[in-house]
Amino acid sequence: MKYIYLSPHLDDAVFSCGGLIWEQTQNGHTVEIWTIFSDDPPPDELSPFATSLHQDWGLSHDPIRVRRKEDVEACQILGATPKYLPYLDCIYRKSPRGDILYQSEEEIFGGMNPAERTLVDLLSQDLRKQLPSKAVFAAPLGIGNHVDHEITRKAVRELGFPVHYYADYPYLREPEGREILSFMERSGEWSKEIFPISEDGIKKWHLASLAYSSQVPIFWESEEYLLDEIREIVGIFNGLALWKPVEND
Repeated sequence: MKYIYLSPHLDDAVFSCGGLIWEQTQNGHTVEIWTIFSDDPPPDELSPFATSLHQDWGLSHDPIRVRRKEDVEACQILGATPKYLPYLDCIYRKSPRGDILYQSEEEIFGGMNPAERTLVDLLSQDLRKQLPSKAVFAAPLGIGNHVDHEITRKAVRELGFPVHYYADYPYLREPEGREILSFMERSGEWSKEIFPISEDGIKKWHLASLAYSSQVPIFWESEEYLLDEIREIVGIFNGLALWKPVEND
């Protein structure tokens, strides 16, 4: 069986599903991680917001190239194959007039800019052309409201074929993330499948996550804290959950 994880950024699928990806490859399945917004930033001057994020990452030169190298290492640890789509991260995108679309954290977590409606359609059409007919697909639920996660989710829903959804981590750890999953449980509109994660799977998940050395210090105060949170996720679900919308009769 082939599994394809659609990851908005160069870490989302691994942070969210690393243990499951490792379990699948160990059981002889083929796993690919397709990162959507992974193209190099334009050579022109960056916004102050993008520049400040590069500084936070400790990457002042070729930041996306370095992050792709981190992703390759993480995929190797899990036994997955990476694929990179030529779309820019929201912090680099501009309107047709050249205006920067997202210039603060409030904006990237504040909903999709209306000017990007065509990007959803373009991405959906691109995915429809490239995705193989026989595979199991997993995409982010969009927990956390990051605009790139939102665009990925909307593009996937336009495809019109069955898709599993994973809970976006680390946004899941926020109270509103837990509330969203609790609502999904109660609504009757979603079904979930639980996949067991072994102790070895937990360790490989942790090790693969650490490959993103530019990102881990932003979200976790220590490597041990990251491992504790991975164990907490597995404890919540007694494994890892993937979700599917319940089809109406």
